[in-house]
Amino acid sequence: MPGLDGAMTYPGPMPLTDGRLLLRLPEERDVAQITRACQDQTLAAFVPVPVPYTEEHAREFVRQRPERWQADDGEMTWAVTAAEGGNLLGMVGLHARDATMREIGFWTAPWARGQGVMTSAARLVLRFGFDVLHLERVEWLAIVGNDASRRVAEKLGFTLEGTARKGILHRGERRDAWVAGLLVGELT
Repeated sequence: MPGLDGAMTYPGPMPLTDGRLLLRLPEERDVAQITRACQDQTLAAFVPVPVPYTEEHAREFVRQRPERWQADDGEMTWAVTAAEGGNLLGMVGLHARDATMREIGFWTAPWARGQGVMTSAARLVLRFGFDVLHLERVEWLAIVGNDASRRVAEKLGFTLEGTARKGILHRGERRDAWVAGLLVGELT
């Protein structure tokens, strides 16, 4: 959203909910569950988290979120939690590419997989992106083979646009990446 000086400004960290899930800024109380989730080998195979992942990594991640929300590259990250009880279920974020396009990224904690959590959480974030940030396009990229992430993207209405050969740098190695796009009006 343009500010008075014409520069893009964004609302501060905004909680989002659908009644079952509450998406909010990651907090200190999430550190232990973030650390536990990031021990998962499947998560580490596809998400660029440090290996081994320590509580200090989680603390630093949580500490940086408020300033990253307003950074020039606009990295908006939400902790995906159960609306009742606050159990951490995952993370989802929008990373700026330009004023009208962002990339969505997400991970689901092992104990929350297979329950539709990330599809619902990502849908909330995408609605925020299109309705509040007035995005025209959201991109999704994943290492080829990350079938769970691809299923989420497909359920949300993303159109697979191809495979970017050596399109993602992961742990020092260039890996092929699936690329998909979602335009205004395509969210399912």
